[in-house]
Amino acid sequence: MDTKQIDRRIIRTKQGIQEALTELLEKKSINKISVKEITDIAGINRGTFYLHYVDKYDLMEKSINQLMIEISETGSNILNLAQRNIHSELSRKKLVDEFTTLFKYIQKNSLLIKSLTNENSSYSFHHKFNELLKDRLIAKLGPKQKDVPAIYIVSAFSYSIQGIIRTWLESGMEDTADMMGEYSFNILECYLKD
Repeated sequence: MDTKQIDRRIIRTKQGIQEALTELLEKKSINKISVKEITDIAGINRGTFYLHYVDKYDLMEKSINQLMIEISETGSNILNLAQRNIHSELSRKKLVDEFTTLFKYIQKNSLLIKSLTNENSSYSFHHKFNELLKDRLIAKLGPKQKDVPAIYIVSAFSYSIQGIIRTWLESGMEDTADMMGEYSFNILECYLKD
């Protein structure tokens, strides 16, 4: 059998499992979800599930890690651009574009992200998101910015971005990803004012 065909089947299977998990997370916490429920919704047997994941927690962890990788790549671009003069028109446009890319990714994965950030989620998405931003931002900013230690600036920005994302998702994403890119830039600009 062709390797590409096998790869596509694996990708489709994992997507089906991911979609089943997302659907279930909208209704209840990971602790109350069974592998059987996931496999029933995904239309696969338990053996197929266990070929790809150790258990439901492994599936959840891998789902969060994949989200973090994607968010991290865009976040790195934002940080690199933010180090430059964000007040120039070119830097502003590039930053808005990167924020827009981030919000388009969030929009594309909104069901999973929403389920990971809702009250039912007992999972570490918030913690991982904060740690990711803190590690990267502190490395970029250095230990002290003006009169405030960088850790506090980073913490404030991290929680701000999480709040923006959560509010946007909860409001049904009424504002476009482009608008969210603009809003996020304006908020970042407030944190980095000279």
